[in-house]
Amino acid sequence: MNKPFLQKFTVLLLVSFFIVVLTYAVNLWLLAGFFAKARLSPKDALFFEGLLFALLGVLLLLGSGGINLWTVKAAVLQSTADAMTGESGEPSKIFLRDAWKSSGFIRSGLVLIFSGIIMILLYFS
Repeated sequence: MNKPFLQKFTVLLLVSFFIVVLTYAVNLWLLAGFFAKARLSPKDALFFEGLLFALLGVLLLLGSGGINLWTVKAAVLQSTADAMTGESGEPSKIFLRDAWKSSGFIRSGLVLIFSGIIMILLYFS
């Protein structure tokens, strides 16, 4: 395999493991210390947080690329101008240029998804 890919993947997994350990420590501290009468064990809380982390990671991945609001406004304005002037109805150059430009939440989404999967696997182990 590609060495830079393996290095980046290893860093993502290490950050994910760090987040899982930190989350579990906070669960132990809060649920065993402050909320001693809580019906939720730290392991059960880890499962729910794993689901939440995985869903938030998927939402970050889905929201990281695509067409932003300003591009849609520019495309609608261009289409309106084309309709008023009688030109052809082809898509705007702005709309075509900005169609799938990612914004940079991909690594954060991957870390959250990996952390969520690790948390869920720890619950079932």
